[in-house]
Amino acid sequence: MKPSRLLRHLTNWLIVVVITVGSVGYWTEGAIATNQNPGAEMDKVQVTVSLDEAHIGQINQVADQLRAAGLEVDQVLSTIGIVTGSIEADIMPSLSQVDGVESVEQGRTYKLAPPNSDLQ
Repeated sequence: MKPSRLLRHLTNWLIVVVITVGSVGYWTEGAIATNQNPGAEMDKVQVTVSLDEAHIGQINQVADQLRAAGLEVDQVLSTIGIVTGSIEADIMPSLSQVDGVESVEQGRTYKLAPPNSDLQ
């Protein structure tokens, strides 16, 4: 792997970690996983889209194509060729078909027990 490509992959991983840390939540005593907003779409997932090197200069056009494919764009990081956002889980694979997309990675969220929990 070329050094510049390795750096982009490491940067992408770091961005996923930073975004994920912002998504950390706490379980409350006796918590049961329920939909707190029944009218809301539950199938949306956070994604990080990396562009190939040939399309970094056209990142805004690629972001427009990603929007047309169903991505709700949160950030366009033009210097490193990354677009972040959310999309319905069942249409996420369609993002890989957009011209210029190198990879699509789903974000992850982590639930931590409260500080006074027996798990700590």
